[in-house]
Amino acid sequence: MAAETAEFAGPARVSVRRPARVELRIGVGLISAVVLACLLIPIVNSTDPNALVAAPLQPPSGEHPFGTDSVGRDVFIRVFTAGRIDIALAGLGVLVPLVFGTVIGTMVGASRSRTVDAVAMRLTDGVIAFPFVILVLVIVLITGAGTRVWPLPAGGASILAAVWMVNWTIYARLARTRTRVLREEDFVAAARLLGFSHLRIVARHLLPLVWPTTATYAVADALFMVSLIAALPFLGAGIQPPTPEWGSIMYEGRGYLGDAWWISLSAVGVVLVLGIGVMLVVDSLASNIRRARLP
Repeated sequence: MAAETAEFAGPARVSVRRPARVELRIGVGLISAVVLACLLIPIVNSTDPNALVAAPLQPPSGEHPFGTDSVGRDVFIRVFTAGRIDIALAGLGVLVPLVFGTVIGTMVGASRSRTVDAVAMRLTDGVIAFPFVILVLVIVLITGAGTRVWPLPAGGASILAAVWMVNWTIYARLARTRTRVLREEDFVAAARLLGFSHLRIVARHLLPLVWPTTATYAVADALFMVSLIAALPFLGAGIQPPTPEWGSIMYEGRGYLGDAWWISLSAVGVVLVLGIGVMLVVDSLASNIRRARLP
């Protein structure tokens, strides 16, 4: 009984009820609006995003709310179809490094072995030392920008492989830093005195307290992933045409900004709304974590 009481007495079991923050509600609302639009609009409007539906470079109208592009495709349906791909790739690109990096970083931070810590941190330092975008771009080009793995579009698998190989290091460092602080707390020392295994202490006591830190970063990292995917077409990589993708839509419309501004700015506007929502959520989550750490 004493052992079980000690196990559930750590800070991870304390529940503090906090008032909902306005920015969190607004942020979740903006994100939900963009995600729902990307999910539902291609279903309600069955127009093929690659179909030539009207004359090229038609301005926004009731029939085509975002106008048409340089070959006569409906920009409205292309933007929201592209959102499905970008958001899905961003989610997958963040989820795997989040889980893998958090677990590895927590295990390393909880270890008392200087050798394990030094080897793991030098490995992460070596990856982080390279400019992230350049390293991802090199990996994408090596693996092949046109590589197709079902159900991903051409180029999607290469982007995910590159991001997974690089991005876990950030989560590992965050988790390791947080764990090195937590391992000195009294509840961890009590768990060791009670004879709990190292793996049990990591899984039951440390990981639940490390996840909020890395998960908060993951929300902001998802926005960075969207920006990275959108930037790759400008560097000669990314999702291959004619698949609609926010970056490729911006890239295709760059030469018509004076005459057909709606092509690029439609995608930019949707990404901007999504970005504002994400940053509001991140700010609210970060504030909650700071308050939770106060005595």
